[in-house]
Amino acid sequence: MTSVDHDPLRDRVAAGVGKPMSADAPSVSPDEVNIPMIRHWVDAFADHNPVYLDQELAAKTRFKTIVAPPAMMQTWTMGRPVIAGIAERGGAAAEIPADSPIGILIAAGYTGTLATNSEFEFDRYLRIGDRLHFSTELESISEQKITAVGKGYFVTWINTYYDANKKSVGRQRFRIYKFDPQSIEPTESPAKKKTRKEPAKATGEELPPFVLEVTPTVVVAGAIASRDFMPVHHDRNYAIEQGAPNIFMNILTTNGYVSRYITDWAGPEAMVRSIAIRLGAPAVPGHPLSFSGQVISERASAGERTVEVAVRAANDLGDHATGTVAFSLP
Repeated sequence: MTSVDHDPLRDRVAAGVGKPMSADAPSVSPDEVNIPMIRHWVDAFADHNPVYLDQELAAKTRFKTIVAPPAMMQTWTMGRPVIAGIAERGGAAAEIPADSPIGILIAAGYTGTLATNSEFEFDRYLRIGDRLHFSTELESISEQKITAVGKGYFVTWINTYYDANKKSVGRQRFRIYKFDPQSIEPTESPAKKKTRKEPAKATGEELPPFVLEVTPTVVVAGAIASRDFMPVHHDRNYAIEQGAPNIFMNILTTNGYVSRYITDWAGPEAMVRSIAIRLGAPAVPGHPLSFSGQVISERASAGERTVEVAVRAANDLGDHATGTVAFSLP
């Protein structure tokens, strides 16, 4: 990856740093947290953590009621899509304002989009009936880069999520690479029903491996469950035009499988506190993903144990996702 000299386009976008990315901020999610969408998610990810759908069991846990999977938080805010013209908008659910940071880049020819980083922090899990309010603030834009998919810019923003009482429930740092496709140069693990009671044997303890067979159905189901209608996740021809080898898994799906991997091991009382991942090689059909994890820290405070795990999901193309997950146990 190389960078080029400072340019006026970057200056124009950078003028919005520290400001809302939408004139409508803060926004409100289209739906309340609800059972059908949770069921859709857990079916797509084969995530059988009982606190997501089993009220009787959930009532006996720290949560006291059914809760939504933590990695779903961004999904609740995804707008209702206008399918007509979605490919021309680069997968955006609706028209992007021309004077917004992303709109400025699209108008300049940077129509391609790749999500590269997601860093979640959760204050609490969402419950049935919660209605998310959220704001999005531009944090940074990189200098122009030249990568394997073409020239472009890394754009980072902060999503802050609130409940109806304006109390924070979580936040997310999200980074994408907006690039010019025309500049491309050719080149099951079952969930536990019981929570871990014993501490990790020691820092360095390895989690059991999990292999996900990545098929077109897995990719598309994850995209639909997370309400991501970008054509690169379901339209093979469009994905190839964007420089990808095939349709590929979206970052929300990767977050979902990382969350499932951790709670399958830790059990239903585990509360995920943060998920921070960085994407590398694409997850594409025909290339199984192997998940692995290692405990890197464990500490006790205020009656809870907090465990941090380094996670990795890799295929024969390289590391698809690397990062850390922190969770607490009562």
